[in-house]
Amino acid sequence: MKRYMSIAGVVLLASCASPETPITRNNSQITFPHYSIVVPPDRWHLLRPNEKAEVAVVTTKIDLGLGEPATYRMQFARNEVLHEVPRSWSARQVADDFRNMEKQIMIEQGVRRGQYKLSDVVMGEESVGDKKFYTMKYTASDSHVNQSASLYLYFPREEKNAYFMVIHYSEIIPRGAAIVVPFRRDFLETLKSLRINE
Repeated sequence: MKRYMSIAGVVLLASCASPETPITRNNSQITFPHYSIVVPPDRWHLLRPNEKAEVAVVTTKIDLGLGEPATYRMQFARNEVLHEVPRSWSARQVADDFRNMEKQIMIEQGVRRGQYKLSDVVMGEESVGDKKFYTMKYTASDSHVNQSASLYLYFPREEKNAYFMVIHYSEIIPRGAAIVVPFRRDFLETLKSLRINE
C-alpha cells in the first residue's frame, strides 16, 4: 500500500531534457500554492516547474573539458502522506520510514541491476536557519560519473503531518575530474529561504 505520493527518484544520474530558464534577480523567487523558495540569481537555470505536483528543479553546469559537464541540481517537492497510519506518526518516524524506503529503492532499482554503486549512506539531522531537516547523504557512482547527494526532509509539525517537503541536492561530476566547484552554499541559501504556506 502506498504511504506517500509518488515523486521522482532521488538518484538523478540522467540529465533532464526540459527547457531551462535562467534565474535572475527578477525571477529568483519560485512560488507554489503551498511553499516558496528563493534561488541565488545569475548562476542557476529553472527547468519547467510542475505546477500541479509543486515540483521545482534548478540546475547549473560547468564544462570541465572532459566531454561531460559537471552538473549541480536542486529539487524541491511537496510530498503528501497518503495512508492514514503514517499521518498519526511523529515527524521522525515518517522521516525514518521514508529514508529507509528511498535507500531500499536505490538498492533494488539501481545497485542490484548494476546501474550504479551506492556508498557512504549516512542518515542524520541538520538545522538550516530556523528549520530542522532529517537528512540522508550518500554517494552514487557508475563508470562515467560520481554523484554526491543529500536528501533533506522538512516537516511543518512534530507529529500528524499530512505532507512534508522532500528536497534533494546533487553534485554530478565526471570521473577523472580534478577540480570540483561546489554550489552547496547556494543550496543552503535556498533551503534557508523555504517558506511554507498552509
